Amino acid sequence: MFKVLILLLASAAVGYVLRRNSGLRKTLSLTTPITIFVLLFMFGLSIGSNESILSNIHKDGVKAGAIALLGVAGSIAATTACIKLTNRKGGKK
Repeated sequence: MFKVLILLLASAAVGYVLRRNSGLRKTLSLTTPITIFVLLFMFGLSIGSNESILSNIHKDGVKAGAIALLGVAGSIAATTACIKLTNRKGGKK
């Protein structure tokens, strides 16, 4: 766990130092989606190869789906409330 945090902090420091390098930023903006897809694929492989996760997927999947749906519903409700409060106080429509 500490290795991951140290790596994250070190990479953030390097990114901070190199933030003005436009060529590097352009390259990173192209490779970031590819990296994310590779990470998601590897994550899926590790889930698919774990028998304990697959044997409980019906229970855990329902819970995860419910949490995701409730999170989206809460975000929509909060956004709607903020918009209504802003409009009530004379904000732009």
